[in-house]
Amino acid sequence: MENIPAGENGLNSEKKYIQLYEKFKKLITEGRLRPGDKLPSVRACADSFSLSRTTVETAYSLLSAEGYIVAKSQSGYYVSSIDFSFLASPEAQKKKMNEKEHRIKYDLVSSSGDKDSFNFALWRRYVKSALRQDERLLSYGEVQGEYDLRDAICTYVNRQRGVICSPDQIVIAAGTQSLIAILCAITQSKRNVTFLGPQFAQGTAVFEDHGKNVSTAQYNELSQIPDGAIIYASPSHIDIWGSVLKMDKRAELLGFAKENNCLIIEDDYDSEFRYYQRSIPSLQSLDSDGRVVYIGTFSKLLIPSIRISFMVLPSSLSKEYKKRGRYYNQTASKTEQIALCQYLRDGHLSYQIRKQQKQYITKSKTVCSHAEQLFRDFLIFERCEAGYLIRIKVKSDLTSEELTERAFGKGIKIKPAGREGGYSLLLISVAGFEIEKCDDMLKTLGFALLH
Repeated sequence: MENIPAGENGLNSEKKYIQLYEKFKKLITEGRLRPGDKLPSVRACADSFSLSRTTVETAYSLLSAEGYIVAKSQSGYYVSSIDFSFLASPEAQKKKMNEKEHRIKYDLVSSSGDKDSFNFALWRRYVKSALRQDERLLSYGEVQGEYDLRDAICTYVNRQRGVICSPDQIVIAAGTQSLIAILCAITQSKRNVTFLGPQFAQGTAVFEDHGKNVSTAQYNELSQIPDGAIIYASPSHIDIWGSVLKMDKRAELLGFAKENNCLIIEDDYDSEFRYYQRSIPSLQSLDSDGRVVYIGTFSKLLIPSIRISFMVLPSSLSKEYKKRGRYYNQTASKTEQIALCQYLRDGHLSYQIRKQQKQYITKSKTVCSHAEQLFRDFLIFERCEAGYLIRIKVKSDLTSEELTERAFGKGIKIKPAGREGGYSLLLISVAGFEIEKCDDMLKTLGFALLH
């Protein structure tokens, strides 16, 4: 029978309309009947299952009432556009997820790290050393984060980014979202948040959950920012290409914040991965008015599963945090904090960064060089300021979204990035890409984009 997998036409004798309803419901929730698929006509279904037309009509009516199918006049019944996969059994959901992931051969969107860039054996030694500190592990961690790690972070961010702070100004948490939640609690009087440049979706969700009004603006649109707002900026990654905010624009942003009583959250992710210019000092290091909250994370520098982020609060907010901090539990692993502290003090993170920098620049150069030989002017690969990102310019009438879908159909995940002149723009990350598979990836991607 049309649209029904073979071997699934049998029904028991009792409550047949319920059984038919359950059968079609299962086929829909498991994805074997997809949105837009046409169901068999009432007569065809009745003949196939040896049922009365009334029984089939009753089952279809029940499916329609619950939104699984829709009736189209003079046409028949069709599976609705709603995604019901969340109703499938855990086994079916797992199977569907495995099938989906199996189709992805090259994930060039994920920010996952390179398995060869991180010394897991070395990290395990530091974790094992932390686990031997029995007495220390018998107590809850410090709410603000382990003091010795905060002290080590002070030294690190001062050396790397020029950040000026004391351990008492640092708050540690498991990820940037946790830090934003704390900031929302100690900035309750500020109701407006403006993201400069690309919007941070997870951060937006936290701000909105705390009742903040969220908007976006560009770095040349500061006049659109409400007085007294929180400004969320990533000066080391101001657009999807990883461009860096220049020194004069940083000074302009700080001046605007002072004149309009704004607080700036400086999310300094990716500041370590710059190849075409010397590192520009952090906003916090240029701030003489106490208006910048500096946020950093170790997930990108180590591996994503080590969820340790931190923020440096200006003195005024640090005092406010002291009043409310006791109401918050520490979310970062105490064991990992102890391990990271010694890892930092022994200089391994600095070595890790240098190693990653070399690997990322080698990967991006290799991909661009091979692409130039393969595609010439039809596909142009350009390295971005963030060393692991590559811009692809495709001479095509198709939109970047359409090209992204075509690549996905060939098992490659890429990111659409709009249009410029006669080119559609795409963005890929080589951070977690195995460079040994460069030629195969490029040939597969080229076939998807150019045919």
